[in-house]
Amino acid sequence: MSTRSMMSANRRCEVGQPIFQCGNQCRLTTSWTNNNPGRRFWGCADYGVRRGCAFFEWYDPQVCERSKIVICGLLKRLRKEEEENQKSKKEVGAALKAQRFLRASVLGSWIFLIVLLGMLVLEWKDSGFSKNVKLALTF
Repeated sequence: MSTRSMMSANRRCEVGQPIFQCGNQCRLTTSWTNNNPGRRFWGCADYGVRRGCAFFEWYDPQVCERSKIVICGLLKRLRKEEEENQKSKKEVGAALKAQRFLRASVLGSWIFLIVLLGMLVLEWKDSGFSKNVKLALTF
């Protein structure tokens, strides 16, 4: 890795060393603007912040216009795919929630039906009707 440096305020900024008066370290960041897609630059963590450090230097050379167009197109496609993926995840989540509700409803219906049948059987045994049926079947 090459060492890059910047002179300012009689101090030298090297990778990983504190810079200027702010005391922050140089940070390699990637730009994702349309004019500089994927281009890396050195900057202070406080760059752009009010009263922050003004250290900024491009690390990568500027890319040709064709590369900018291709990269921006790919980024646009990637964002679209990510949005569709998020939409699909939400739809799957809603379908799973509906499935859980339906399963719980079916289970509840079966439990209700079993309890109801059990109550009917108990009522039928207690009513004496079952004794009459047994007697009728034995003759």
